[in-house]
Parts: sequence; structure tokens; C-alpha cells
Amino acid sequence: MTEAEKAQEMILKMQVQLRDASMEYWLNHVFNTWQWWLNIATLILPLILWWILADKKRLLEIIVFGFLASSFAVFFDTLGETSVLWEYPYLIIPMDYILIDTDYSVLPVAYMLAYQRFPKWKGFIIINIVISALFSFVAEPILLWMGFYETHGWKFIYSFPIYVLIAIISKGLITIFMRKQAAS
Repeated sequence: MTEAEKAQEMILKMQVQLRDASMEYWLNHVFNTWQWWLNIATLILPLILWWILADKKRLLEIIVFGFLASSFAVFFDTLGETSVLWEYPYLIIPMDYILIDTDYSVLPVAYMLAYQRFPKWKGFIIINIVISALFSFVAEPILLWMGFYETHGWKFIYSFPIYVLIAIISKGLITIFMRKQAAS
């Protein structure tokens, strides 16, 4: 067996141990707790609110924007948690590295509502600076205080530009897609 094969085998064994420990932790300390139910509620309720407020004439465009924002959020969340910069002790499903309710609901819903309401770049950037500040300096400290979020060398100020970039890059891509579609 080569050194690379030995290293890969060791990583696989560690992944199995992590999977088993994560499942045991989730079953014994997370599933069906008030924190788990709050995560379920924050997954479902923003989506219901969004559906009520969504501009149904631009539904596909807004949903694609939301999926882009969600994809970037999942990417950054996975990168941060696997790098052990932060962690989420209360997850909806075990062996997950992301806060599903935030990355698939709360964050994209906030961005989609801003995208819908502020079609021009200037207003969109201003409102997303406000949203990013709220996520970074209000929501994250509250989640930390409540025990839903733990940081390991990560500071709230680091999150701010990431939130802003997620919104700007998502809108930029949608703008490019919409121009290509109109030119066809």
C-alpha cells in the first residue's frame, strides 16, 4: 500500500468516526429539542412570507437569484465550518456543515425581497449593506448568545463583506443572464 493509499484509508476511518459521533450527538442532544424546532420554524416561515410577498410576474428571475445567493451561502458556510472557523451545534439534519434554515431560507429570502424591491443597483447595494450589517452585527451575535453558533477565531466583521458580496455577485450574474436572454 502506498503512502497516499494509507493516508486516504486513515481519512476514511476518521470520516466514519466523525459520522458516527455526529449522529450520536444529534440524536441525543439536538433532535426534537426546542432549538431543533426553532430551526425548523426558521426554515419554513420565511419561505411562506416570501411566497406571500413575491412578485409572481418575476417569479423565475427572483427564484434564480435566490438560488444563486443560497448556493454562495452554502459554499461559504461549508468552507468556514470545515475549516473549523465556526460551527453550528443545533442542525436540522445530522452530519451537516451548514445552517439549513439560514442558507436555504432566511438569507435568500432577505436577499430576494431586496432584489425584488430595489431593482436599481444603487438602492440594491444600500439595502444589502443594511441587510449584511444586520446579519453580521445583530443576527450572528444573537445566534452566538443563544448557542446556535460558535466561533473559533472568526469575528463578526469578517462576515460583513461576505454577505455583501453574495448579494452583489448574485445580482451581477442575474443581470448578465437577463441581458443574454433579452439578446436572444
